[in-house]
Amino acid sequence: MHTILVTGGAGYIGSHTVKRLLDAGYKVIVADDLSTGHASAVDKRAVFYQLDVRDNQAFGNVLDQEQVEAVLHCAGKIVVSESVKEPLKYFHHNVSGLNEVLKVVAEKGIKKFMFSSTASIYGNNCFNIKAVETTQVAPTNPYAASKHIGEQMIHWVSERYQMNYVIFRYFNVAGAEMDASNGLRTENPTHLVPSINLTLLGKRPVFEIFGDDYQTADGTCIRDYIHVCDLARAHQLGMDYLFNGGQSTVFNLGTEQGYSVKQVADTAERITGIPLNVKISERRSGDPDFVLANAGKARERLDWVPEHSLEEIIQSDFHWRKQF
Repeated sequence: MHTILVTGGAGYIGSHTVKRLLDAGYKVIVADDLSTGHASAVDKRAVFYQLDVRDNQAFGNVLDQEQVEAVLHCAGKIVVSESVKEPLKYFHHNVSGLNEVLKVVAEKGIKKFMFSSTASIYGNNCFNIKAVETTQVAPTNPYAASKHIGEQMIHWVSERYQMNYVIFRYFNVAGAEMDASNGLRTENPTHLVPSINLTLLGKRPVFEIFGDDYQTADGTCIRDYIHVCDLARAHQLGMDYLFNGGQSTVFNLGTEQGYSVKQVADTAERITGIPLNVKISERRSGDPDFVLANAGKARERLDWVPEHSLEEIIQSDFHWRKQF
């Protein structure tokens, strides 16, 4: 049984991935300071340490004690609009934090590393074109820039210390466990699908569409929405790839289907039967017009195909939120 440590494993993507790794037979260690994560989200089969992964000694002790063979780095800050307002906060957590993790991973001789990156590093360079992994990167906000820097750091550290890595560039992750046992637990989420569902459930007075003057058919941003459980399965397949001798590489993770903000809102109204109170507001800084994946590489090398539809993404998140 191989042992994997997941930083940020009490967060949204981290906790779903932890479950999937455990189901696949891995031993999983979670390291999370709970600044944004939730201990209740961590699968009880995992070994949990509440710590800041930037604490070199504490993090190194866990790697030694648990004989960790691979690290999945999910910890970090992820809100685009916040990154525009507080860029230094994002470089501190996402760049300096990763530097501390890599320093200890290199010192301990760990040779397998996985990183949560983002498709937003492509900026507007995939306008009306599905982004491939070689599409030129052009971050339009500090969050995306911090992830691009992180990718470069991992590449050069791997060159120096003979570490193999998988970097996943996520497109727009949403949804919850289909049995409503876990989902996005952020108190005031800014993500599209939770924002729509919170409004449909009467927990917010209005759903805001930030800009309807983008260069798209209906004027609202187009994104590629991927179910969090499909994303978690990709991480498990990525770990299988590394443990089977896979070489360092980057994968896009998306469905290759694009939906505008208005299309997602209309779909939510249709499947719930609840009218949505919508307000058009000004654009948010840093939002590209169009972001869509070409996930052929993950399909070919990992045998990964997303299984969940947009309707299932919306519905699973709706049922998760309906409990509270």
